[in-house]
Amino acid sequence: MKKTITLLLVLALSLGLLTACGSTEIRSYQDDAETEDVFANAYGAYAPDTLVATADGTPVYWNEFSYWLAYIGSQIASPDENGAIDWYAAEGSEEPLGETLLRNVHDSILQYHILEGMAAEKGIEFGEEGEEYVESMIQEAITSIAGEEGTEEDLLDYLKSYYLDMDVLRYQGKIQYLYTKLFEELFGADGEKVSDEDIAEYVEENGLMLAKHILYSVTDETGAELDDAAKAEKKAAAESAVQQLRAITDNEALVTKFDELMNAESEDPGLAYYPDGYVFGSGEMMQEFEDGAKALEAFEVSDVVETAAGYHVILRLPLTGDVNVGADNEGNDISLRYQVAMEQFNDLATARTESAEIVWEKGFENPDLNKIFQSKSSGGFFAKLFGK
Repeated sequence: MKKTITLLLVLALSLGLLTACGSTEIRSYQDDAETEDVFANAYGAYAPDTLVATADGTPVYWNEFSYWLAYIGSQIASPDENGAIDWYAAEGSEEPLGETLLRNVHDSILQYHILEGMAAEKGIEFGEEGEEYVESMIQEAITSIAGEEGTEEDLLDYLKSYYLDMDVLRYQGKIQYLYTKLFEELFGADGEKVSDEDIAEYVEENGLMLAKHILYSVTDETGAELDDAAKAEKKAAAESAVQQLRAITDNEALVTKFDELMNAESEDPGLAYYPDGYVFGSGEMMQEFEDGAKALEAFEVSDVVETAAGYHVILRLPLTGDVNVGADNEGNDISLRYQVAMEQFNDLATARTESAEIVWEKGFENPDLNKIFQSKSSGGFFAKLFGK
C-alpha cells in the first residue's frame, strides 16, 4: 500500500513533539537494548551538516533528511530477525519499500520548505519574535519531559527516541511559527477571514448537514432489544415530542423546547459530546437518519424516524461558519469556518508543493538505503559519533 503524509500531519508531528503530548517514544536508546534499531543508524551515515539538497530554494541538511528517512521508515517497514529490510523488492503491483520511503521523505521535506517561501512572499519574517517562540516551545518541552530542573540534555535524550537532533527540532519550531503567522495572515487566527460564501460553497460541495435529534432507544443498558410493549411506549413518546415541537412556530422557541426535551429524554450516548448537534455528510449516519434529515428545511422537525438504534425526532438546523464541527488535539473547539480555512490553506500548500522543486546534491537523489541503515557495529560515522 502506498502511504502519503499530508501537510497538516507533518506539522502536527513537530508541534506534538515540542509539547511532549504524551506520545510513546518510537524506540529505546538504552545501551542494553536487546534489538538494534536499524532506523537509528541513518543519522550517522553522514555528518549532520552535510548539504543534501535545496528544496524550494532552501537548504536541506543530512540531519533533517535522515530524520524523515528514519521516522517514515519505522512506520512502513519492519526489519527481519537479522535486522535486515528488503528495500528494493517489488511484489506484484506494489512499488518497492525503498521507493515508497523516498517518495514520502521527498514530500515531507517539501511540505516544510515550501512554507518558508510562502511566508517570505507575504512579508512574514522569522526574526527575534520567531526565535523567542521557538525557545519558549523548547523550554516548555524540557519542563514537560524533565520538570523545572530539566536541561537541554534531557530534551536531547528524548529527541533521540524520535531520530531527531536539536538543530532539526529548532527548524521544525521555525516552520511551525511561520505556518501559524502565514495562516493568520491569509485566513485569520480562527478563520475569521473566510467568507460566508466560501462556507456555503464548502457545505454544498460536501453535502454537509447540521441536525439535532432525540433518540428513544429500543435496547436496554445491556444492549438487549426491548419487548414490543416497551418499544410501543418509546414510539409513543417520540410521537408526542413531534406534536409538541410542531406546535411551536417561533424558531428560537422551537430550539429551546427541542433542547429541553433532548436533554430530558434523549438516550443518545453521544449527546454529552455533541450537545449542539451533529455535522455530517453522506454516508456518515444510518441511512434512515440521513434521509430523514435531508428531507427537512432549516428549523423543521421530522416525523418519527426509525433506525436500528431506535426512534429519532430530528431537528434540521442551518449550518453556519460558527458551528463547532470537532476539537483539536488540545480539546479546543473547531468551528466550520476554521475547518474551511484549514482546507483552503492545505489546497494552497498542496499546489505549492506540486510546483516546488528539489535540487539534489550528487549522490543523494537515489541514496543507497542499505548502506544508510547498515548496522552501527560495522563502523562508519555513526560508530564514531556514539563511540561504538
